[in-house]
Amino acid sequence: MRQDTLGSSMKELRLYLGLSQADLSDGICTQALISQIETNTVSPSAELLYQLASRLGVDINYFFHMRETPRLDYVNEVIRQVRRHIKHREYHEVANILEGEKSNPLFKTVKNKQFYLWHQAICMYYLSHDSTAALELLNKALQYTKTTSKNFSEREIEILISMAILYSEEKDWDQALPLFHKALYHVRFFPIINDETIEIRLYYNYAKALSSCQKYEKALSISREGFLLCREKQRLYLFGELSYQCGKLHYLLGKHELASEYLATASTIFELDQNHVFKTHVDQYARKIGMMLHKA
Repeated sequence: MRQDTLGSSMKELRLYLGLSQADLSDGICTQALISQIETNTVSPSAELLYQLASRLGVDINYFFHMRETPRLDYVNEVIRQVRRHIKHREYHEVANILEGEKSNPLFKTVKNKQFYLWHQAICMYYLSHDSTAALELLNKALQYTKTTSKNFSEREIEILISMAILYSEEKDWDQALPLFHKALYHVRFFPIINDETIEIRLYYNYAKALSSCQKYEKALSISREGFLLCREKQRLYLFGELSYQCGKLHYLLGKHELASEYLATASTIFELDQNHVFKTHVDQYARKIGMMLHKA
């Protein structure tokens, strides 16, 4: 049986890509050093490993995940499917996937078990409406990794957001708003957020909660941050929803001209995204408040 090590993982990926040791080492180090790394004779420095990972087209964490979870490709595909179904609110499909992986040893590692518990909690809430049990699972998932009280990992920030959303669904604003604020602090503190949709989702849901509490000025500020992030990163994810949110909040604050501009933008985005249900909703809201949307 192959022992999974950093060296063997690097060699496996290099061969899969059709690269020779000379191709990998060119301009970075010697071919002999690549050979020593692949046979686990030497361990590369962090700087060298970063350069080699970049040459191979992967994140530096790829090699460490491979050591922790040998069949990373399988695990990543399961995670991809789960996140896709979550995005479309297909919770029965997620529950079926999780049930199928319940006894899979690949989901017993710390990071994968945390992912499992996180999504098990989401399914439990939306399918069984058991908020107490769901929150217990989310807290358990949050404690699976050992960062400090001063810093959270990207995954932990996502779990915080899920907890805040769950409290929002229960209209428990005293719990939801501090959690959203805490997640926002850690997002801004975190040096690099690899998945921009985390930040966008946070802005959208935090603003939505603030709006429900009639904190319209702050909700607009948060919504606009999300809107600008989508525009800057050219992300369609929640772009229409944030535009609509900005439009509604401007209207509630008496800024009707700006409201009309944002609502027109939202309608256009949903039209381009072929999201006819949301486009119709925006157009109907505009008519309800007596606005004619002038598209660019």
